[in-house]
Amino acid sequence: MFLAFNREVNTACTCQQCGKNYKVDLIVSDELWEKIKPEGKKDNAGLLCGPCIMKRIESLGKYNAYTLTKENT
Repeated sequence: MFLAFNREVNTACTCQQCGKNYKVDLIVSDELWEKIKPEGKKDNAGLLCGPCIMKRIESLGKYNAYTLTKENT
């Protein structure tokens, strides 16, 4: 399951694949993250923007549906 939320802050993270700044996080399971995280990052580490996450998931060829839900804060 993917969880999308807006941080509602003025700062942004920088994607470690494409270099673009982003403010919305997509949360994926730890198991999936380990398959798509940026190269050379330790367990549960790294930053990817939404489009790069989706490109990496699609490149796995195992997933054909995604669910986005709002985080309850």
